[in-house]
Amino acid sequence: MLVAMCCLSLGIAIGAILRGIAGARAEDNRLLISHSEPPADALSAAFARAARLVEPSVVNIKVTQGEGHGITGTEGTGSGIIVDPSGFILTNQHVITNTARIKVSLPSGGEYDAKPVGQDEDTDLAVLKINAPKALPAARMGDSEKLNVGDWVLAIGSPFGLDQTVTAGIISAKDRITERPFQQFLQTDAAINPGNSGGPLVNLAGEVVGINTEIETRTGFYNGIGFALPSSTAVDIYNQLVAQGHVTRGFLGVKLQDVSPQVAHRNGIPENQGAVVDDVTGKDSPAARSGIQSGDVIIAVNGQGVKNKADLVRQVASLPVGSAAVITYIRDGRQLTASVRLNERRDQKSKDQMVPSTPRPTDPLSPNPQEDPYPVPGFRQNHADPEQIPAVKPPLGLSVQTLRPEQAKQIGLVGARGVLILKAETGGIGSDSGLRANDVITEINGKTIKTLDDYMRAVQQLRSGDEVVIRVIRGDGSGVVGRITSAIVSFTVP
Repeated sequence: MLVAMCCLSLGIAIGAILRGIAGARAEDNRLLISHSEPPADALSAAFARAARLVEPSVVNIKVTQGEGHGITGTEGTGSGIIVDPSGFILTNQHVITNTARIKVSLPSGGEYDAKPVGQDEDTDLAVLKINAPKALPAARMGDSEKLNVGDWVLAIGSPFGLDQTVTAGIISAKDRITERPFQQFLQTDAAINPGNSGGPLVNLAGEVVGINTEIETRTGFYNGIGFALPSSTAVDIYNQLVAQGHVTRGFLGVKLQDVSPQVAHRNGIPENQGAVVDDVTGKDSPAARSGIQSGDVIIAVNGQGVKNKADLVRQVASLPVGSAAVITYIRDGRQLTASVRLNERRDQKSKDQMVPSTPRPTDPLSPNPQEDPYPVPGFRQNHADPEQIPAVKPPLGLSVQTLRPEQAKQIGLVGARGVLILKAETGGIGSDSGLRANDVITEINGKTIKTLDDYMRAVQQLRSGDEVVIRVIRGDGSGVVGRITSAIVSFTVP
């Protein structure tokens, strides 16, 4: 009996052990959630906080494109950002172009008809207004000027119609210039796709520092390069559109080019600073009335440094029409200032223009040998004429002669003094730098050029490695006075 009891007890114990082992094996195969605290990650927390601050203000914009006021047509989507609790929304102008109906969906729910308050094609910005029953969460606008290349940013919007999409990246570059003179973009590698247009670019403080506008792509989708209009531009345009429904811009009245190394060295300024006045747009332009002239290098507006010609145009355009701007400029190595009362920029012909730093050279020779080889009407090189000053070919690859009154009249430069370029040899340093036939050289390295002798003395002093800055004037060949332009050409003697 005792033996039987021992065997039974032993069997029960062995069974319990086997059941425990089997249970443990079953438990090992279960997938469990860990409840341990994740390690602190400051960057992740900053991303999450910035997104939480801005997401309630990011809206989805649905548009019906087409003519008239019907509700049929092609539908499109975009993004926008609420910037005022009363329902003002900032977005891109291209999102709402040619739309018959605009609908705005809020993150909290609800869809509202939106009306355009104003649009600005030059910066691709627009302001919409919706009438909501209560105050809306508005985003804070940050200072894009304080951004540095490498700073983290978030892009929030509705790519492909997917609301409240957040992507992260860095500021890849600043001051990216486009064909539009008033657009200087922030570049980012945060993913931006169709539908993101008009949405915010956000810093880690949860502030809007840009409006996502364009992408550089070969596929039509995200390729790692996106562009956003800086908040400094967006705020200025928004304030004007809300106040008056349109944008006015200051007008200085100059044609500009970037500072070349030669111009920078001659004036004692950094190469990445300032803008060269190629010419004034007219004798009655604000710049001309204040004494600014061709060859001046503008380095600051109201004490704010000028980075390049595009930056100067943007700064001046942002100033109120009729205001007095203090222009700081360099002339012949001396720093001067002028108070300029700005006009209103009205059309393309009257705008401060940005000309290429190196004008495209043209070959003045005609392929037809029967035609006049020089573009000056009625003037053919003829050494048999005792009154004709013979052309010379100095090292700059230019055939020149003293400008004669009748020549000046025919090319629209009545009263001008200097040497006329008859031909710029193709491949010569003068031609490659943008000099061309019919240009009249009036100054070389600050020395006035009135005659062929002046020109020869100036160029004979040049040595290899010397930096050369040449001022020329150009007529339009019509014989009409008043359409004279000026240009600054610079190069280094090889």
